Amino acid sequence: MTSKKRPMTGRLLKPIHTDDARARGLRASFALDPDRSDILAHVEEELRARWTELDKFFGLKADGNGVDIWQQRAKALLARQFNVDLRDPRFWGRIATRLALRHVPGFSLKGPGQKRHGAPREWNDEQLCQLFADVEFLKKQNASMSVRAACEALRSRKGYAKRWGRYPSEALRRAYVTANKMRRQSLHFMHRDIR
Repeated sequence: MTSKKRPMTGRLLKPIHTDDARARGLRASFALDPDRSDILAHVEEELRARWTELDKFFGLKADGNGVDIWQQRAKALLARQFNVDLRDPRFWGRIATRLALRHVPGFSLKGPGQKRHGAPREWNDEQLCQLFADVEFLKKQNASMSVRAACEALRSRKGYAKRWGRYPSEALRRAYVTANKMRRQSLHFMHRDIR
């Protein structure tokens, strides 16, 4: 009963263009351009026609048994989107699972070697101070070394790799920037208090 393979046709493929709105009433009599109410009426008329065509496409009918046409439409559209049979007794479970997999990161599956996501690693003050000191020491040894290059070097250089090797170089660079800001702020407050 799903319509996944059957292509949509007619109005279901055409966007609604507000340029197609025609003036109504007196505005039409005087050959005036359509105003906002004419455009709104045009859009509403086009939407009604598209809902009618969509109902025919899916074979939906409003009935007096309390089955809401909007529920039928939503169910048919979900079945089409996720390629689930409307008659499947586990229809809602399958739809919920597919929506969760698509929109809730905690339901995604990662294989071996795929990048892990999560909250950024928290850096304590001691780590930030140590990182700042290590980067500045490397930069002092090599005056042309950038912070980015120093952070990359920390990951593999003897004496530093054990401490910084597990961090991506970009994470080290961002932590260095944080440490440098903290250092400047503390120097500012110390300088202010001395005066």
